[in-house]
Amino acid sequence: MALARSETVARLLRDAGHEVETVTITTTAGDTVHMPEGYSVGVFAKELREALRERTVDVVVHSVKDIPLSDKPDYLTIPAVLPRGDHRDVLCTRNGRTLAALPRHSRVGVTSLRRIAQLRALRPDLTFVDVGGTLEDRLRHLEPGDLDAVVLSAAGVDALGLHDRVAEYLPILPAPGQGALALECRSDDREIALALKAFDDIETRIAVDAERAVLVGLETTYLAPVGALAERRGILSLKAGVFSIDGTKRTVLEVGMPTSEFHAVRTGHNVAAALKTRRAERFFSPEALASVTLSVEHDDESPFIEVPGDDRIRVLLPRQEGRLAQSLRKNGLRVDCISLQEAKLLPADNIIGWADWVVLPSAQTVWALRERGWEIPEGKSVAAMGSTTRHAVEEGGRAVDLSPEGTASSQSLVEMFPRAAGEQRVVIPCADQLSTKLEDGLRAKGYTVERLEVYTMVDVEALDPRAKQMWDDGAWQAILLSQPSLASAYVNLLGHRADVHVLAWDEPTAEALASFGVPVLAVAKSKDEFGVAALARELAKQR
Repeated sequence: MALARSETVARLLRDAGHEVETVTITTTAGDTVHMPEGYSVGVFAKELREALRERTVDVVVHSVKDIPLSDKPDYLTIPAVLPRGDHRDVLCTRNGRTLAALPRHSRVGVTSLRRIAQLRALRPDLTFVDVGGTLEDRLRHLEPGDLDAVVLSAAGVDALGLHDRVAEYLPILPAPGQGALALECRSDDREIALALKAFDDIETRIAVDAERAVLVGLETTYLAPVGALAERRGILSLKAGVFSIDGTKRTVLEVGMPTSEFHAVRTGHNVAAALKTRRAERFFSPEALASVTLSVEHDDESPFIEVPGDDRIRVLLPRQEGRLAQSLRKNGLRVDCISLQEAKLLPADNIIGWADWVVLPSAQTVWALRERGWEIPEGKSVAAMGSTTRHAVEEGGRAVDLSPEGTASSQSLVEMFPRAAGEQRVVIPCADQLSTKLEDGLRAKGYTVERLEVYTMVDVEALDPRAKQMWDDGAWQAILLSQPSLASAYVNLLGHRADVHVLAWDEPTAEALASFGVPVLAVAKSKDEFGVAALARELAKQR
């Protein structure tokens, strides 16, 4: 990866008319690791700088994350910070599954506490594994019996042209300076410094200076679970967060103010000072770092993750792990998933071959088709409602032509469909409880639609007795029901508690609950991230 970046810089210099020779410097360590065991920030910079000092090379290329925060030798200068690449973190998985779709207790390779802390907030059940080596070495761990996923920098993946390995761009704050490259040379090489200065991107320099100043102001290093991202378009916007390693707490601040190159560091220090007033440094105290665990300890008496001291609002979600659970956690809620219903096949005739389009509303539908041995013939277009469904289809080796990102929504899928050109036939394999919104929306766009009911959802015969005991003991402050059929399962299997706030994902679910005499605190305004955020705010008001 370092060689690929160096070749990129060499091309820039050659295109500008300079003669360039690429020199390979062999380092003694693998890629940078920001974990307590094997913390290696500064190793690359030190060895590259030694090559400058010995005049083995005239210019070195640093990933900004590798440059020590405080060690700034007088004999060296950084004339250029290149335009920033992709600052994000990515998830690469063995089979293309997203974070939400990973099976419980999947093994995920990481190289920083920052990544663990933020991902554990979204998926508390995962097991994290400290992996070293180069980016290519980490990807090689995605083999059966080793890791299920690894987390990498998008910029590193881009540098090696491995975009096809990305399963998901993760919704977490990056490390300060992530995705940026800096060019360093000797201070007395004025001609070289002047040549490099032509490639300096002032916007990126200001952004990374502000981000790194957060770490300096917090009096910590890249070892801490700290993320920061700054952007400037007239106004400098700086967002920084410090996260508890167990994923249960966070302190995140965002500021926006006019600034210049000279004020970038001050802005970062001001945000750090504000984080300190909120006791954010307790998340990376010596005691916190000493207590790091990569796998979650499970209480044999509970089917759920129990973290001492976790005081977030706890929500029960009768649904499999997926985007909805992840979105709720992203909004600061503690979420446990449980099954109150299971799918059973219904008698049905296979009419898929008649269709031009096959529309799959859920991952459960994909299961039902596979159970029957029905395949979607080649030449048929396929649409999937939501990213979890899309990945279930793709795991079976079938490409998906249309699929909105995020949680499943009939409206968002219908909006993606173009108006029918001539006669276009659609088959929707589904549960018998599926509403008619999807088929009605497609008919309104000119499609001929056939509904193919292939399974039904029935209440589970027996609920896990430990889960029932926890419910009776008042373990949850709220429950979110995502479909009308769950209303009866909720009443019959759990039994409504007056001290539990009941949320509904849509109006039909709210109406089903009302028919059982269950009061609903709030209904999602939309079946997307905004709807989830509104539900979380409503719960916060009740606290």
